[in-house]
Amino acid sequence: MPVKMISTAACSACVLLSLWLVATNFSVQGLQRNLQSQQDDIQMRQQTIQGLQQQLQTQQQVIDSASQLANQVGPSVIRDLANLQIQKHNQKIGALLKKYGIEAKPD
Repeated sequence: MPVKMISTAACSACVLLSLWLVATNFSVQGLQRNLQSQQDDIQMRQQTIQGLQQQLQTQQQVIDSASQLANQVGPSVIRDLANLQIQKHNQKIGALLKKYGIEAKPD
């Protein structure tokens, strides 16, 4: 009889451990699905951020080139317009320059 009891107890323990293992496995799979979902969300956000950073870089390049152009060409264009206004007595050019706070005076 003791052998049957030991055998029955061992089988019961195996069944209980198997059930516990199955329940734990389901729990772990649920956690893994949740983790995968979070990782997918993070990856999507990183891609969005990367796209926005590329747009920002493009805009910054446009701003830099426009600023460089304004600093290099702008003063000479304004000087030429002022000289042209003085030489031709062109009131429209004079009004345009005044609109931006520049008054052309003969030297």
